This record gives sequence, structure tokens and C-alpha cells, in this order.
Amino acid sequence: MTEERLLKIKDVSSDGVDTDTVEMETTCRYCGDELNYTIEFNEIFAEDMKSNTVLRVKDGKCAHLLRRGSINTELIIEKGVRHNCAYSTPYGELMVGITATEFESRKMGTLLRLKMNYTVDFYGDINQTKEMTVTVGRPVIKGE
Repeated sequence: MTEERLLKIKDVSSDGVDTDTVEMETTCRYCGDELNYTIEFNEIFAEDMKSNTVLRVKDGKCAHLLRRGSINTELIIEKGVRHNCAYSTPYGELMVGITATEFESRKMGTLLRLKMNYTVDFYGDINQTKEMTVTVGRPVIKGE
């Protein structure tokens, strides 16, 4: 059963020199259980840059992140496994390597929390470390 829920995402990126933190709160469409679920939501990066994002978690061990719109990406995030992934922006396309060092999906009451720490590399050289925390909150009540 798909339900509309509150969604909070915190994304911390570091290139070894600078650290950037982005936080977003919105609503999402959620279906599944604590180990296998799908979250779908819209992201707005700038006034003219928007994407529809689908995040699927399988067996509580692997995430598939698919963005379509101004930014098109297809990332596979799995602990200890390097995946070659496509990353496209209005400025160009890249092939990047994604390797998770931490992947934890757990349910806490009505909340579902996914925490992923991973590296992004270009041609084998680590360019960025990322820590993403996704929290699926309570269902949205109509009229709120």
C-alpha cells in the first residue's frame, strides 16, 4: 500500500578540504516494509532545476537511486561493493564509482531511517565522501 509521508534528507559531502551540508524536508510516496521499500519524491535544486527521484532499498542492504529531470542520475549504493554509475547534469555527463562504507536501514516506531556513507570516485581516485541520512516520517494527514 502506497502512502504519503513526511520525508527528511540530510546530505553531507566532503572533498577533503571543504564540507557542504544540504537538508531537505518534503513529502514522499512510500510503500514497502523496513527491508524492501520505495520512496518517490520531487527535488528542486534551483528555480529551473527539478527532478523526480525514486529511491528503492532491497533487503536492507542496497539502494538504487534514480533521478529524472534537470539532473539525471542512476546510483547503486551497496556496502563494500563498487558500482559504476551514470551522473548527468545540464553541464555534462560523468561515469562515477560509488562504494558504500556504511549502509543501515532500520525502523524505529513509525519512522524509517536509512543511513548511507559512501565514496564517489572518478577513474579510481576518490573525489568525495558523502553521508546521507533519509528519514521517512509519519503519514501525512489530509488538510495539514
